[in-house]
Amino acid sequence: MFRLANDASPAPMAGSLRDPQGRTLDYLRLAVTDRCNLRCRYCMPSEGIKLVGHQDVLSIEEMQRLGAIFTDLGVRKIRITGGEPLLRKGAVDLIAGLRQLPSSPDVLLTTNGLLLDQNLDALQAAGVKRINLSLDSLDADNWRRITRRDGHDKVLRAMDRILEMGMGLKLNMVVLPGRNEHEIPDFVALTRDRDMSVRFIEPMPFDGAGKPLKAISGDEIMALIHPAYELQPLENPEGAVDKLFAVDGHKGNVGVIEGHSRTFCASCRRLRIDARGGLRTCLYGKSQVDLRAMLRAGCTDDEIVAAVRDAVSRRLEDGLAAEKDSKLGGLESMASIGG
Repeated sequence: MFRLANDASPAPMAGSLRDPQGRTLDYLRLAVTDRCNLRCRYCMPSEGIKLVGHQDVLSIEEMQRLGAIFTDLGVRKIRITGGEPLLRKGAVDLIAGLRQLPSSPDVLLTTNGLLLDQNLDALQAAGVKRINLSLDSLDADNWRRITRRDGHDKVLRAMDRILEMGMGLKLNMVVLPGRNEHEIPDFVALTRDRDMSVRFIEPMPFDGAGKPLKAISGDEIMALIHPAYELQPLENPEGAVDKLFAVDGHKGNVGVIEGHSRTFCASCRRLRIDARGGLRTCLYGKSQVDLRAMLRAGCTDDEIVAAVRDAVSRRLEDGLAAEKDSKLGGLESMASIGG
């Protein structure tokens, strides 16, 4: 694992990152792989996606260096994503190394849960305090139809073990009309005795196959909750992408993420680095900087900082403008971008 010297002192701040709209960007989503052990219908075709060659994926050492650069630029939260991040050898050591940076950033994990049970102790020891767990059905057969794989029991077991270990948990469900929207009340019921957040996500056009998904809005999702539960709006943390609600009599809460409607763009504080080292200032936008190429060309930290600042200075107003500019056409997979 990476270790800091005992006499390590906090690195000087290079100044925060602010975009033309005045938003401070202090949250980095870092994809450690584009590989995944599921084939979710809203993320990729059944045959999978064209994978990046191993030599073209950022190394653990390169990601550690980028973590240090971005935390010097004011990033205070780093989320490790994929694909499925736990497929990447060295991912837990990377998390430990990032946690030990002078600024001690909050390092979080998004996972599908299949490999979580055997990694939870190490993740907690590395400093992970909260986990986002993807689960799109509580019914094993329906989950298998959505993911095209087995292992539903492993995800359910991981969900409860996270809570038993005292770690924070956000459960993410992508709402797929005609496939799982009827389960929304059952997902809300999970929060009755569990202190966790269940978040319902609008489907987004990142399936890697160019096939449009049937749309459902945040308001329509809320309408499916209201008949069974009374909700009270909660105050959201600054920069949050979800609208949170307390459920009467429940330990946990629920949220709605309007990722396709993009109602939260005005307060978005996120940057993304995909597994190839591409810096994206918006989920819907194209890669702005090839950080991998800069690292391997021997660029200095100052040169990388200048390129990052330039990209941020060109950050567009919202995801609609970024999508129009990128001309992606919805053909990329979320696994390629970094979930």
